[in-house]
Amino acid sequence: MRRLIAVPVAVLVASLFTLVVSAGVAAAHAKLESMTPTDGSSMAAPPTKVVLTFSEPVGSNGTQVQVKAPNGTNVANGAVQVVDNTVTQPVGAMIEAGKYTVEARVVSADGHPITVSGAFTVTHAGHPATQPADAPAQPEGNSNTVTIVAMCLVMLVVVALAVVIVRRRPAS
Repeated sequence: MRRLIAVPVAVLVASLFTLVVSAGVAAAHAKLESMTPTDGSSMAAPPTKVVLTFSEPVGSNGTQVQVKAPNGTNVANGAVQVVDNTVTQPVGAMIEAGKYTVEARVVSADGHPITVSGAFTVTHAGHPATQPADAPAQPEGNSNTVTIVAMCLVMLVVVALAVVIVRRRPAS
């Protein structure tokens, strides 16, 4: 009888261990820590570059950054530069006043693609480009909730199957 109980308990312990280890790996994806110019900020003079800082190093392969003017034109100018956890995209002339949107796709160190976006407003058109000031960090929301919930559901199914198997076995 003890052996019949030991098997489901072992399966439950193994499932819990897998859930805990997998949640740590799933939470390891890079997250956007800050954007310069800051998301939602307003400035009189346009920046010369957009800087994205992530929680861990990102790869340069597949990294794309677009900075769209109010009319939808991409004003990103030149090659994106990736150094460790920082992605820098030079921008050309921002001659329009209005809201500029930043859309970026990077690949974290573990190969997981990450898409981030933000926006800033330039209030005066025609000003020469200026160097953006450093911005405080802005954490991005947790995107691992779905993964953790799915792992919990899988664990519950495994436990339910173990209970069904134990109850169907005839007593010796």
